[in-house]
Amino acid sequence: MILLAGGYWVEGRAVPHHRRRGEGVTRLHNVTLTNATLGPAMATGGELVLQGYRIDRFGKDMFDLLARTASLTLRKGSIPNVFFASDTLDSFQIDSTGLESFDLNPFPSPNLRILQITRNSLELISPRISYLTGLRTLDLSQNRLTHVELNLFEPMRQLRDLDLSVNRIVRIEAVGKTGQPLTVRNLWVSYNRLVAFDEFPEAFPSLATMRLHGNDWSCPWVDWARGEIMRKGITVFGADYDCSGDRRGGLCCYDNLKSTTENGQPVDVPTLIIENEPNGTIGVKFGEVEIFY
Repeated sequence: MILLAGGYWVEGRAVPHHRRRGEGVTRLHNVTLTNATLGPAMATGGELVLQGYRIDRFGKDMFDLLARTASLTLRKGSIPNVFFASDTLDSFQIDSTGLESFDLNPFPSPNLRILQITRNSLELISPRISYLTGLRTLDLSQNRLTHVELNLFEPMRQLRDLDLSVNRIVRIEAVGKTGQPLTVRNLWVSYNRLVAFDEFPEAFPSLATMRLHGNDWSCPWVDWARGEIMRKGITVFGADYDCSGDRRGGLCCYDNLKSTTENGQPVDVPTLIIENEPNGTIGVKFGEVEIFY
């Protein structure tokens, strides 16, 4: 495969979100990728950033060239299709490449710990993403997702951070009741089109923090969810400030939308104590639990 030649090397420092934090970052801009041109990048042992490339499909042949790279970022340019085929990558980021399709082979790939697909055109999550069993962080923010099946994340027994924010999601669901509970501790679903979130909180027994603002929540669901948040001791970050509906506990909601809790009825909400801090933070206290919006 021949890419545009005449590019250049850029050596930099960064703080990537993986175990090689603080090591050098090598950036390639439109350099023809061969074993010879990649040699210096392989020698640094840090992060490799390929920026501005235009490739219709980034697949096995490309990953083979990068077999000694532990952290790879594809940034900008045009790479609409990625077929993941690496046994060595620890961290993989696809940022602003116009990505429409991400897929991989149907067998376990346990070594990848961080996958970030952000600011792209991804509309569907491939069912084969379940084979990335070693993921700790999965960031699918700022795409065009409309539906999410939680079952896809069940095989990821080390998954801690799941970011689904800034999409077009109208439904997050579990298909059937056959799997294990998720291991997610930090969940972001802000800035979507959700009216209710029926799988919360049962599907997330380890959940510690979440972001919910920027949706089309039903007020009965918000009332019920606030009670669950209190009961579970979950910390919620973020708030809706520009609200055309009702604002309850920092979340904008609408009374004319129906809640779809498991039994179809909103759960009674415990008595809340709400304090407005000088810095604009809203603190909600229930017993010994504090939540800040």
